[in-house]
Amino acid sequence: MVEGGLLEKAAEQRPDPTLVAEPSAGVISNSVGPVEAVKTVALFGLLPILLFRAFLVYLPGDELTVPFTSISLMMVIVYFVSLGLVLWRLGFVTSTGLTASGPGAVNASIVAVSYLLMLLLPLILGVLLEGELSIGQIEYSEDGETITVNILQTTMSDRELDVGLVVLQSGNQVWNSTASVTIDSSDGGGEITIIVSEFYSSNALPNSPYTLKVSVDGKEFTRDLTYSTIQWEFSQWTGADALSLDVTGVDGIARGVVKEDSNRCSGDAQNCLVGVVMSGWAGIDTGAEYPARIPFADFTVEAVLMEGNDIAIDYPTITVVNTVASWDSNSGLFGSGSGIWGDYGSEFAMEGSVFDANFGKYIPRDEFDSAGDYGCYSFIVTVTQEGSDPLSDTSYYEYRTSNSNDIWESVSSC
Repeated sequence: MVEGGLLEKAAEQRPDPTLVAEPSAGVISNSVGPVEAVKTVALFGLLPILLFRAFLVYLPGDELTVPFTSISLMMVIVYFVSLGLVLWRLGFVTSTGLTASGPGAVNASIVAVSYLLMLLLPLILGVLLEGELSIGQIEYSEDGETITVNILQTTMSDRELDVGLVVLQSGNQVWNSTASVTIDSSDGGGEITIIVSEFYSSNALPNSPYTLKVSVDGKEFTRDLTYSTIQWEFSQWTGADALSLDVTGVDGIARGVVKEDSNRCSGDAQNCLVGVVMSGWAGIDTGAEYPARIPFADFTVEAVLMEGNDIAIDYPTITVVNTVASWDSNSGLFGSGSGIWGDYGSEFAMEGSVFDANFGKYIPRDEFDSAGDYGCYSFIVTVTQEGSDPLSDTSYYEYRTSNSNDIWESVSSC
């Protein structure tokens, strides 16, 4: 009886062998202090988010956004991954789920407030630090066919704006439209592209300028479209040049090449007509003797020299696009087949097969399709543009001889 009583007492005093769980390696117990919780949030939450945000533009997939928003999908993923990592490090993630009771409730509050601040801080800074919205330089494409409007604003996050566009010529509205633009927070800029053909009405030169009005975010900006510069390799133009596309002036002249030439002069002629140099002008009629250049216009040119009712020279059709002229050279009978029309002036010499230091490349008289006799000649230059009526000019010349010298001179009519 005594032994049994002692054994029973010893059993009652022996502690219960209850197992105590060890925290997983790398996991901080949720009983840690608030200072350790703040460090964990900074190291595993704030730092990864800031680093990823800094290098986001260099990573694949940076352009992906949450549907129906401008929020970066990659940033959202990083945000929630870092939040999960912080909760795991602080011991809030267990085999039974999330737990935040007792002392861990304070740390959970620190995590919640920290992530809420990280979420709201860009929005708050965006409101406080957002710069004044403005319209930057108006830029033309090299061919003058498009205009880029730069909208500028310093912002902490991307902004999508609706923009109203109105173009006026000499104060009269010729076009209006709307567009959307996204201000990229990385460079503080957004672009809108306008196609010139959508609003073009008539030549800006000599005195019918175009103006652009931009309405965005409750503000209105006005920009003159004629003063922007367009740089080519060897030339510089203005917006007024790019917005002058209609040929309104055409002229032409056929100059006689009269000189001593034993191979082409016959009989007792000392100076004879050995050929002609044909030139045309196409550009803007300003009231001057010849049209002004029109470098951004596209057009075709037909040129014919007539001897009476017979065709003496039917020059191949010349096609001009942004000053670059091309035609069928017919194996060198009509020069090289390419040239520049409208760069330094509106005149263009129509090349022939023979070169002369004084006259350039001319078309020999012995290559005329007509007889090439003395008499009256006419030179017709016709310029055609798509959607417009052809413009033409006719000039007249008398070819005669006097005292054994051929004479080629301009006359008013035949």
